[in-house]
Amino acid sequence: MEVTFNFTGKRFVVTGASSGMGRQIAKELALAGADVLAIARRLPELEQLQAEFPKHITIASADVTDYSAIEQVVSTFVQEKGKLNGSVHAAGILTFTPLRAFDEVQAKKVMDISFWAGINLLKLITKKKYSMDSTSHVQFSSVSASRGQKGLSAYSATKAAIHAGVRSVAKELADRGHRLNVVSPGWVNTDMTKDTLTNDTIVNEHLLGIGTPEDVSGMVLFLLSNRARWITGADFVVDGGYLA
Repeated sequence: MEVTFNFTGKRFVVTGASSGMGRQIAKELALAGADVLAIARRLPELEQLQAEFPKHITIASADVTDYSAIEQVVSTFVQEKGKLNGSVHAAGILTFTPLRAFDEVQAKKVMDISFWAGINLLKLITKKKYSMDSTSHVQFSSVSASRGQKGLSAYSATKAAIHAGVRSVAKELADRGHRLNVVSPGWVNTDMTKDTLTNDTIVNEHLLGIGTPEDVSGMVLFLLSNRARWITGADFVVDGGYLA
């Protein structure tokens, strides 16, 4: 039996929605009846997404590290659609930098987008004026948090920080009935990773092959749904057997 979800009457924020997993999750939420605020920097890609689901997807071209800009678009969305039922922070960047060429500025950018922007998003949208009771939130980490790879020190450290941060924040949010979990994908075929996936070693280490955004989105929708109402502070690895 195929598992389906019904999010009719629910409202979610999805960052990184112009491509990859963020885009797939925004689409599947819309297909399941949710109203989605899709946030990313690339407006043309967002406009294409909205054209597919004009009744369910609202778009906002914004920098996730700009708290004021994100609050403005969230506030407008809530005024128009109603309070939020959850969020997915899928925004992130991938950079390969060996130690001899380590760039602290670039490393901080990786951390700012994936970690700090995610924490600030939670701080913002769990405010009572923006949030329903008992909401659900998903942050994206990676198998790179658990398994090192050359040139990925900043990326791996950032993803590990998400694990640690979520465990602490989940305890705070639980006091108000909110849930927060992490999804850690393996290497998934997206625009961000396409250059990396020419590495035969990475490809061959996935027992079930390289994944697609659709291979990950089902776990995210499950965690956002009421079927996961007794799950919080947890990390879910969806990696095609990469860490086996």
